[in-house]
Amino acid sequence: MSHTAAIESEMHSLTARLRKARQGLSTGTIVDLTPIEEDVKGLCRAIETLPADDSRQLRPRLFGLVEEVNQLGENLRAGLGELAQLLNAASDRRKALTAYAAPKTDKP
Repeated sequence: MSHTAAIESEMHSLTARLRKARQGLSTGTIVDLTPIEEDVKGLCRAIETLPADDSRQLRPRLFGLVEEVNQLGENLRAGLGELAQLLNAASDRRKALTAYAAPKTDKP
């Protein structure tokens, strides 16, 4: 297998992992993005070693990968927004409960 073919295979695997991460986020599953980050770094290093003509051929696939990463980022931001809303609602409920709680009295 040529070096370019190996990189294309890595790109395909990374695309699948990015999509799986997005699916996990959509179902509320906790997703560890550390392996994806390491895969991206490794892929970038591998592409840097390619001759310019070979790396140019991979450009459309790379743009597709960037789009996948961007979509994952959008999913993460949306999830964080939902989490912030839930935390605010919980805080508001706690404040309301505290405000309407019976006052403490010191009984001798």
